[in-house]
Amino acid sequence: MTNIKVEIASPEQIEDLKNLTKLLVEGLGQEFDPKRFDWGIRRRLYDPLQRHGILIAFDEDDNTVVGMIIAELRIDPFGSSEGYIKQFFLKEKYRKRGTGHLLLEKALEHLKKIKVEKIKVNIKERAVDASSLYEKMNFKRVYEVLELDLTKEKPKS
Repeated sequence: MTNIKVEIASPEQIEDLKNLTKLLVEGLGQEFDPKRFDWGIRRRLYDPLQRHGILIAFDEDDNTVVGMIIAELRIDPFGSSEGYIKQFFLKEKYRKRGTGHLLLEKALEHLKKIKVEKIKVNIKERAVDASSLYEKMNFKRVYEVLELDLTKEKPKS
């Protein structure tokens, strides 16, 4: 593994976060929405409970940002605190080298520190590599999520 450092993202790194989010979204075949990104990232960067949950990884050898993960606090309808992992992305060159494990480990440390009871993550069916990383970190498959995209096709009657 190259010389990777993980730290809490700061407002000065918004452009780096934007570039990584754009790569993530486009890699999933979706269109990047700058307004949605701006609203979501600023909300997380300035919220006292959420801001420490945006983590970035950078390669200290050339000082480039290579990955990010967002670990946020959610309260379920019954009042339990849950951690939720979202927007986990690594540049292709840094995958399968321990960088993802390091980012996920730091995100879990953050969520444990704020005393969440459970941590959840939703992953795309085709994200086999991500799935195996979560399994190595003791995540268990609990339920399956089905989705109907009403913007693309009409349901058959």
